Amino acid sequence: MKSKAIRLALLVLLLLPAATMAQTDKFLSSLAGEWHGEGKAFGGAALMQIRWEWVLNNKFLRLSMKNEISTPNGAKQIFEGQAYYREAGVDKYAAHWFDSRGTTFPIRAQLDGNTLVAWWGSPETEEGKSTYQLIDNSTMEVVDSVKQKDGTFREFGRVTLKRK
Repeated sequence: MKSKAIRLALLVLLLLPAATMAQTDKFLSSLAGEWHGEGKAFGGAALMQIRWEWVLNNKFLRLSMKNEISTPNGAKQIFEGQAYYREAGVDKYAAHWFDSRGTTFPIRAQLDGNTLVAWWGSPETEEGKSTYQLIDNSTMEVVDSVKQKDGTFREFGRVTLKRK
């Protein structure tokens, strides 16, 4: 009986860090799940799918994004990307982005109320900003902007998603 209790206690101790790690950041945890929605990107209609999920022993929240964009001439373009987010201080996050263009760059992000603001890129590649605003528990708005030469941001995509 004593050895069963010891084994059970050890099992609980081994599982506890993995079970609680994903809960260390309440806001990131609120993003977890699948999201689907419609909007505009590059002047055409866009169908976006996003999945936020805890990976790598719950050390990172992975964003997987697929965007099907209709061009003005009626053709369809698929753009996909992934980012791995982790805490980097109170309401601050660090991530790295990889996409179907073969582009990769760093992301620094900060929580602003119910919005994750992610500044991405570098002067050597491209720079921009993406915001992930939780409207409510089942609705998210994603707005993507690219930094212009004069330092201002030009919006190139806006999608409203619903949690699946």
